Amino acid sequence: MQQNYVMTWKYMHEIIKISLIAFIFTEMTHEGMIFHSYKKILLKLPEWIAFPLGLCYMCFVGQACLWYYLIFHFRDYNLIDHLFFVSAGIMLSVIYKIFFNYADR
Repeated sequence: MQQNYVMTWKYMHEIIKISLIAFIFTEMTHEGMIFHSYKKILLKLPEWIAFPLGLCYMCFVGQACLWYYLIFHFRDYNLIDHLFFVSAGIMLSVIYKIFFNYADR
């Protein structure tokens, strides 16, 4: 039981870090920000590839969490944990967006 509890907090810590970094990256693609030129490149691509590369914050965070889990938890892979990792990252990105929208008022 103690091992699962520790693993859950380890995952949550990783999810918070990865989702926040990915979300902030997408926020920094707006006009006048440092990565706006990257967004201009994305706008020239078809949506099916541009969204997961950063045009959609939820898609980008989902991709970041998906690949992070696969790369760093490959040896102890668990499908349910993987789905949780990605879903929690996307859910946190929505919360971040709500905070950002509230702060812009």
